[in-house]
This record gives sequence, C-alpha cells and structure tokens, in this order.
Amino acid sequence: MNQLGGVFINGRPLPNHIRLKIIELASQGVRPCVISRSLRVSHGCVSKILQRYQETGSIRPGAIGGSKPRSSRDDIEEKVDEYQQQHSGIFCWEIRDRLVRDGICERSNVPSISSIGKMMRSKTEEEDDAVQGKEKKDDGEDKEKEENREEREERIRKCQEDDEHSAEENSEGMQSL
Repeated sequence: MNQLGGVFINGRPLPNHIRLKIIELASQGVRPCVISRSLRVSHGCVSKILQRYQETGSIRPGAIGGSKPRSSRDDIEEKVDEYQQQHSGIFCWEIRDRLVRDGICERSNVPSISSIGKMMRSKTEEEDDAVQGKEKKDDGEDKEKEENREEREERIRKCQEDDEHSAEENSEGMQSL
C-alpha cells in the first residue's frame, strides 16, 4: 500500500486502465495533484505519465531493465557529429528532430536534448584532449583549433539553452493539460 492508500507494486508499471483515467481527467482540466489524490497514485507518477503522453502520445509504460544496443548508440553519435559538421550552429533540438526525420531513431527512443548535448560535450573534450596530447606545430593551426573549440562550446551553450527552453515548454504544456 502506498502513502495515499493505493495498492500498487513498487517498480512495476501502473495498470493501463488507471493510466487512461489519468489522461481523461487531465484532458478535462483536473490538476495533477487532484488526480493523484483521487486515484491514490503519487503525484510523480501522474506527472510522469502525463509528460510521456504529451511527448509521445502513448500511455504505454517504458521498458523495464535492459539497455540499448551499443551499436545503435554509436550510430547516433556518428550522425550527431555529422549533423554538427554540416551545420556548425545547429541546435540540439534540431539534431533530435533530424534523427527522427532521417529514420535513425523513432520518437519513442530518440535521445533527449540533454543527452545530445552530452554527446557534443564529450566529443569536444575528446578533441581537446587529442590537441593537448600533441605538440603544437604552428601558431596559425593553434588559432584555428581555438576558433573551432570556441564554435563547439557555443553550440554546447545553445544546447543548454535549448534544454532550459524545452523544460519551460514542457511545464507550460503540463499546465494546459
């Protein structure tokens, strides 16, 4: 039994009929805290289901356990790098949309904007480490590398702004439910 008196099993998906009821009540304008109390489900659970419904249009629970195949993650990282090289000022949300549009990912398994930002940052760090490990050859090359690093950092800053913007949109969208 949970704190609200509901009888659910921890770590297991909420039954579909309750998920549907959450969506129905939210579409009628009932606030998540009221839904939570009336269905005896935690506020966090209600919010998570509403957010997933808003993002994917599905009420189905996510997979339990397991991990994504490493090769698909490598493919995604390569594609993110390719998009960056093609469009130096591309935003993380644009990369996310392109991954879906180009069929690399589906809407249900596309990386989050913050994950894409992390991929971009790790790539930048790898490149910076490689540059520091080698002897500096020429001032002109150093200046070019510095400019490239600054461009990458600017893209990363834009992704972080995207994350903040996306979080604001999600909270506004949740309020409209």
